Amino acid sequence: MKKLFDTSRQQLIAWWLLLFAVGAYALEMSYQAMLRYDVYKATAFDLGNMDQVLWNTIHGRWFQFTNQAVDWYGPPTRLALHFEPILLPLSLLYAFGADPHILLVFQTLALASGALPVFLLTRKYIPEWPFIAVAMAIAYLLSPALLGINIFDFHPISLATPLLLYAVLALTYKRYGWFILACILAASCKEDIPFSLAILGLFLIWKYKLPRLGIALTTGSLLWSFVAFAIIIPHFYPGAQHNNFWYRYEVLGSSPSDAIGNVVLHPWLLFTTFITLDRFYYLAGLLRSTGFLCLLAPEWLLLAIPTLAENLLSTDSLLYSGVYHYNATIIPFVMLAAIHGTRRLITIWQHWRGELSEKEALFPLQPTNKASQIPSTTTVHPKDSTVSLASGLAFTSILADMYKSLSTTITSWFTASKHFIEQVIISWLQQSPPYTLLATFIGAWRSSLSRLLSIQWRRFSQRIAPLARGIPLLRLQWITLTWIIFMTGLNLAITVPLLENFLADHAPGSREQHIQQLLSMIPPDASVSAGSNLNPHVSERQRLAVFPSISDPSHDTPDTVQYIIVDLNAVFPENRVATDNEINHLLRSGQYIELARAEGVVLLVRRST
Repeated sequence: MKKLFDTSRQQLIAWWLLLFAVGAYALEMSYQAMLRYDVYKATAFDLGNMDQVLWNTIHGRWFQFTNQAVDWYGPPTRLALHFEPILLPLSLLYAFGADPHILLVFQTLALASGALPVFLLTRKYIPEWPFIAVAMAIAYLLSPALLGINIFDFHPISLATPLLLYAVLALTYKRYGWFILACILAASCKEDIPFSLAILGLFLIWKYKLPRLGIALTTGSLLWSFVAFAIIIPHFYPGAQHNNFWYRYEVLGSSPSDAIGNVVLHPWLLFTTFITLDRFYYLAGLLRSTGFLCLLAPEWLLLAIPTLAENLLSTDSLLYSGVYHYNATIIPFVMLAAIHGTRRLITIWQHWRGELSEKEALFPLQPTNKASQIPSTTTVHPKDSTVSLASGLAFTSILADMYKSLSTTITSWFTASKHFIEQVIISWLQQSPPYTLLATFIGAWRSSLSRLLSIQWRRFSQRIAPLARGIPLLRLQWITLTWIIFMTGLNLAITVPLLENFLADHAPGSREQHIQQLLSMIPPDASVSAGSNLNPHVSERQRLAVFPSISDPSHDTPDTVQYIIVDLNAVFPENRVATDNEINHLLRSGQYIELARAEGVVLLVRRST
């Protein structure tokens, strides 16, 4: 008799669950993103910025924008700030009408689509556990980092999240043309993404045995970043001495070269300055959504090192808060590590049950027949049943040994580094006679560490094997599924207070109608300085500033904007007095007159207008 939940039926149910999850996410997050904009919670940075850039680009003024942040005043072009060529094709979204709602919905759909490669890759590596693929897709969709990217305005880098996942999907199925295209599109989202792609190129050489493709990707990625950082951005901002955002890292040095020198000469700076509880909490939040399964495949986490270093070494706490767009290139590699980590857990579990050799369990680099044909049921031998009973009594001692001994995670880290040392570093050193002594030292260190970890691993395996024999793979599947769902929910619950700061707390009402009436009084071609929350509603124009800046950047000589509109209720309490004083000064000086006021929003017009 056919079982109710056999593999084929599970696969069908899994596909329907995926479609439901993606559809529900797309509808809910599109609604939340648009609602946030409609109740004036979206901000100038970066929805107002992006809306103005795309509006200018579709009208032939490529990358032009005048919406400048309080910590950056440069030429009126986005190229002086970031290198994001993806903005060119993105501007086509405005071909039939410009509206920030289009950006918000497009971003949501793009991020939601990333659940598909997560699902397909999980199915590829764990084909007999279809519901695990659904759980991974849901863990991706409900990751606080992803939700934060989705809800907080619009950023081109958000598109890199699904693009990197599709790139690895194409690589897995040997669609190298699509892989290169996805990498190029991902690199075009921001100038620092190629650093992660460069490591991915090394990954292709080491793990996928694709030296030509790997060398091409690494070389091309580094060249892309060099052109962006050393040529394009300085060309469009010739007055800048170094990167605009280096203020976040000035504790390490006044420039990148100084920072490298300080780290080399004073490495303790990294420990005394950046080893903090909030940074550990940030890392835990990134890994928690997948139940920390990503730690079982740490080699995939190496691809996130550039962005992690960028965030963790920053003195700006927003970068390691876990809910902003700064995590866009970390999310894909956490999910990939979780997928491969789950598969590694399965193969190690099979080894403990006596179904796989130790080598097959520790090095499941590609799907094998044994790993891909995971039995849905497992017969327990009579001798195993006795051991299974003993394992229940010894459960406490097993957990204690798990705590004291080197766990599977540490072994995985070691095996990844061991292969890297053997295949890359050692082979290079052996070809360099001056470094023979160093090679010998590293080889001896590796050999000693290998023996130590092998001994610890065998001891740990001997203690955990009875428990593994008592838990068949079918039961392990449901335990893993429950664990992923539980940890995803826990991570979301912990981060909800941060996410609620972004979400709208009410539906549009009379206040929003009155504000819209004031906005409609501003001519579409007038220059405007708007408060941060009103800025995205007047950003489809050439001349735009963020209050308290009132300079009209379209003129070579100093001038002021024609209109000023500020929502006093949206000003931070610590800035309220200064904002009131600035508006009163403009009125008393006679430069501006008050045109209208409603619901705490004041509209000023220049007297000469």
